[in-house]
Amino acid sequence: MRKIFYTMHFRGQTSPATSDTKVLRTTASATSSVLHTHIRDAGIESELQASDGQLAFMEVEFRLTGAGAFQGNGTITLGEESEHVLKLVTTHNGHVDSNIEAGLMAGTSSWKVEGGEGQFAAAQGLVTSIFTLTSGGEFTDYQMGVLFFPE
Repeated sequence: MRKIFYTMHFRGQTSPATSDTKVLRTTASATSSVLHTHIRDAGIESELQASDGQLAFMEVEFRLTGAGAFQGNGTITLGEESEHVLKLVTTHNGHVDSNIEAGLMAGTSSWKVEGGEGQFAAAQGLVTSIFTLTSGGEFTDYQMGVLFFPE
């Protein structure tokens, strides 16, 4: 199998999807980027830099399932006019912690790739998401994924 490893930094907005306050919709975008991680005598340093390339667009729906827990599904579209779409679903309940800082929640989730369109029609894989969400709905998500493709 062929594999692709990626990192992306999405920024966007989260708001109620319907009148049901337990369903939230997030739309976000990410630039092409390069992540540098340096381990030094003083500890760890990292730098995320935008690079040449197109944008990625994420649309996700979250369903709150309990205190600090959620499930979700969504898509990531790669390229502004792209036919390349990843389809994602959470593998189990994600976790949200609202005790980090006033007005800020931090969370994490694991996603399973369930195919997609274009380049990703036969893709399989996993994506890890670590995100923050402000009380005003500002969403920031750091993702790492590994995608597998049949040869």
